[in-house]
Amino acid sequence: MPTKSNQKKLLPVIKLRNKYYTRIRWGSDNTGRGHVCFPLSTETKSVAEHRRDIISTTSLRSKIIRAYEDNGTDGVQRIKDEIDWCRKGGTLVEMAFKVTDAIEQYDEYLISQRLNPKTIEIYMRSLNEFVCKTNVKYVDKINQRHITIFKKGMPELSKHTVNSKLRALQTFFNWMLDDGYLENPIRVKKLPSINPPINFFSDKDFEKILENVKKGFPHAEAKMDDDDRELFLNAYWLYWNTGMRLSEPFNNALEMDEDGYRVKIIGSTTKNSYLRYVHLTDHQGLTVIQMNKWLERQLKTRKSRYGTIKVFSKVFAKALKKSNIKGKFHDLRKSFATRLYFYTGEEFTLCHALGHTDTSMTKQYTNVDKVILGKAYPNIYAMKNAQITGKKVPRAYNQGQTKLYSNFGFMWGSI
Repeated sequence: MPTKSNQKKLLPVIKLRNKYYTRIRWGSDNTGRGHVCFPLSTETKSVAEHRRDIISTTSLRSKIIRAYEDNGTDGVQRIKDEIDWCRKGGTLVEMAFKVTDAIEQYDEYLISQRLNPKTIEIYMRSLNEFVCKTNVKYVDKINQRHITIFKKGMPELSKHTVNSKLRALQTFFNWMLDDGYLENPIRVKKLPSINPPINFFSDKDFEKILENVKKGFPHAEAKMDDDDRELFLNAYWLYWNTGMRLSEPFNNALEMDEDGYRVKIIGSTTKNSYLRYVHLTDHQGLTVIQMNKWLERQLKTRKSRYGTIKVFSKVFAKALKKSNIKGKFHDLRKSFATRLYFYTGEEFTLCHALGHTDTSMTKQYTNVDKVILGKAYPNIYAMKNAQITGKKVPRAYNQGQTKLYSNFGFMWGSI
């Protein structure tokens, strides 16, 4: 029974043609108002009131609203069919909401949030593996035992891979809680593991890689000629100095005002919901424009947009191999992060520059040996010494009271 603290939240019970219903209202003048009468499937008032209490005080209310907003009366009928009203020492309600249905809706949600298709595919694979390994059918039956079974069912995988799957599971549970499919939060504890060393490129590594990019033109990954050589070199300098992900210069708005160029990166296109700006030099801004024009030209003869964007990472990977340097394209972002933390020593600054929602993901950059960094990045080492001796040092872009060290090109261009 509802307590005194939630009595005010109870919905009304309405009798129509000897059957009882409850009216659910939602919304506001700003967001738009809505209401629906939901059948309580009984002719007995006491039973109707009990079922009304359950709808009022559980996630069932939000499920009904969501179903109506998504599919109208058909959606409400579907929820009604999923509810098993029965008597057991009074009355009882059980929601038979299947985990597979929740996963399907979560998939639609991720697509609507413009998440990378590859990321969605990885999430869906992990969630479907969870269902297969645990045989859990209904959302309200999920418990810690199922999580333990899932963990133990992957003995052949590394801790890093298992934890990636557990993170996907945790985000799914968080979404179900936010959308009212879960009554209480479910915590997924990851396996204890030691983070592998950060792979970053030194200044000399980067110069060697670029030299092999030059030698390799024109590359066979796309229809290119010698005129594209300068564009690709400028693009790699852009990634090196800004830490942007591969697709971010293509999938986000390039803005310009009195302060110059900046890329407005909406987090839903990446792995989080964090909005950030990457401020660019004029040369970098023009590079982004040229990269997008190159993409448009290529798409006249190529079908896959993302596949065409990946030409930049494929050319880079080929140059890495020729340079006999271990790594991958994404290590450009890691190199940017390593350099930025070496220069500033500030986790929050790094977190902001990378677009992370908290500093947990930036911790890995704080344990790199400073002597190794000094040898890898002599220019930054000299800049830090200049700070100590009082010489002129790079200035960051100022946004209000916050200094944004989000672009080495901008920093050095400000000296």
